[in-house]
Amino acid sequence: MIARMRFLAAALLITVATTAHGQCAPAPDSAYFFRDLSEKRAAAKLAEDRAYFEGLLSDAFATHGVDGNSMSRKDFIDAELAEFRASPSRPFFAISNYRLIEHRKGYTVVSYELREGTTANGETHMVELQIREVYEVQDGKWRLASVDSAPLADTASATQAQR
Repeated sequence: MIARMRFLAAALLITVATTAHGQCAPAPDSAYFFRDLSEKRAAAKLAEDRAYFEGLLSDAFATHGVDGNSMSRKDFIDAELAEFRASPSRPFFAISNYRLIEHRKGYTVVSYELREGTTANGETHMVELQIREVYEVQDGKWRLASVDSAPLADTASATQAQR
């Protein structure tokens, strides 16, 4: 009896472990799906993966540069990929406070905090941004239609407090 219970417990444990490792991608239209897209975009930036950006951004992609002027799709990708290119340091990113602001068929707006930076020679340089992304379905695929970013309010005050 005890041997049979141990066998059943082991079989259950193997089933649970196999299921956990064999999970598929997040369901489309879920918060996890869009968070996954945002994380993949941040990882593609670190890996300088232009093909990922080309596939993710919609044809009518729109954003603004730091100077407030509109940026083309190509200029945005160039700027994203150039940021860490010349740096010998190790880049990193972290996403937190991910929220779906609006979600309806074929259209989603998300917001999150992005911390990205580099570490080299024992020094870490980090930028904290509030990101707002708009996704739209184009040709049956979720595509990034626009990105807006702004420094986190508490980052500016923390920097001023250090001075």
